[in-house]
Amino acid sequence: MKYQEQIEAYFADKEPLLIDCVSRLVSIRSVKGEAQPGKPFGEGPAAALEEALKLCAELGLKDPTSHEGYVGTADLNDQETALHILGHLDVVDEGEGWTVTQPYQPKVVDGCLYGRGTDDDKGPVVTALLAMKCVKDLGIPLKSNVRVIMGTDEESGSEDIAHYFASHPYAPNTFSPDSGFPVINVEKGGYKPTFTKSWPASDQLPRLAWFHGGIRINILPGDAECAVEGLPAAEIKPLADQTAAETGVTFTLVEEGPLTKILAKGVGSHAAWPQ
Repeated sequence: MKYQEQIEAYFADKEPLLIDCVSRLVSIRSVKGEAQPGKPFGEGPAAALEEALKLCAELGLKDPTSHEGYVGTADLNDQETALHILGHLDVVDEGEGWTVTQPYQPKVVDGCLYGRGTDDDKGPVVTALLAMKCVKDLGIPLKSNVRVIMGTDEESGSEDIAHYFASHPYAPNTFSPDSGFPVINVEKGGYKPTFTKSWPASDQLPRLAWFHGGIRINILPGDAECAVEGLPAAEIKPLADQTAAETGVTFTLVEEGPLTKILAKGVGSHAAWPQ
């Protein structure tokens, strides 16, 4: 605990810096897009990586480097690396229903910073960068280097990290500032099935015209919609009311020509918390 008082004093006035740095990253829509030369995950993640490396340079970290656009790294010193801090700059699609602010317009309300990525994982990445800056500025002696690795594809399969470690060694120690306090040492198992159904084309009524729901495999969708032909809203409503009473999902029925659209709205969630 030798340096605790110095560290606490150092961070006493750093909240504005923290908010500014996180906001710069959150303002960038870093959702995975089409690959381009030097931008393997599209424009958004590439822009976030560029901004993060710029932040590293401004904070005085050593050798901010892009690795073919897959990840960015920065070091604390030039000694042998003993610790990797593994974070990511990409975000999941923003979805709907934002109320406090828009997803890429970060805003502080009642002591909390709102915006896409403030919690997962741009905010934690910035806190790691500021921790490294603190150690550097205070001159705390270290025997080894710390390297931050900022990925751009964590939300879509972590191809970025696989690319990096295919040509770089693992550090003896690694942690990821991307989960609950103080540590999680294992994830729940993931079940990712694909269900399909097909049937011969038919003009027989009633029939399902189309169905849409969900945007990503790791998000429980908060809403879905479909359209049926040959069933008026009046016949669907009793079934919708019964289902709403049993599940809490609300339904809106809209007749559009020969179709009745059924819009279902429930509660969205990260797939890690299906309950």
